[in-house]
Amino acid sequence: PAPAPEPEPVVAEPEPAPAPAPAPEEVAEIEEAEIAIEKDADESVEAPKPMTIITAPPEEMESAVIEMGMVYFDYDKSDISSTFAEIIEINYEWIAENPDVRIQLEGHCDERGTNEYNLALGERRAKAVFEYLVKLGANPSQFTMVSFGEERPVASGSNEVDWAKNRRVEFTRL
Repeated sequence: PAPAPEPEPVVAEPEPAPAPAPAPEEVAEIEEAEIAIEKDADESVEAPKPMTIITAPPEEMESAVIEMGMVYFDYDKSDISSTFAEIIEINYEWIAENPDVRIQLEGHCDERGTNEYNLALGERRAKAVFEYLVKLGANPSQFTMVSFGEERPVASGSNEVDWAKNRRVEFTRL
């Protein structure tokens, strides 16, 4: 058999020279920069704030906006669209399960139109929702209706997006 080839010698690379120690001024600058970074990090992360939970006696909780879907309307209309008919039906289910609860139906409008006109339009909207609820089987004595016209907007802009948010009926528990 042929003799095995001799291994080639391995040349060791010299180790890199250690970096020179920074001058004392550079150390101070680096430490100050690290402290500034840590300080910025501390300031950018908000610590959780303590939370106080207050439980009110039942008599103080009687008047509250309940988590019910709002009904929205087209400009100058009080007709209920199929989309919002479904929301009224979902709200009705909760109302039917809670026969002792009284609900105020609050009609609202956008800022266009006179105050008198908007009060009447808000009333027509609240009445349309009321009549739909009664048609579903709701007890009429569970409801009151009020119109706020344009007086309680949820959006303050003077554009179609904000006006559309203000054309609504809210359900408020009494």
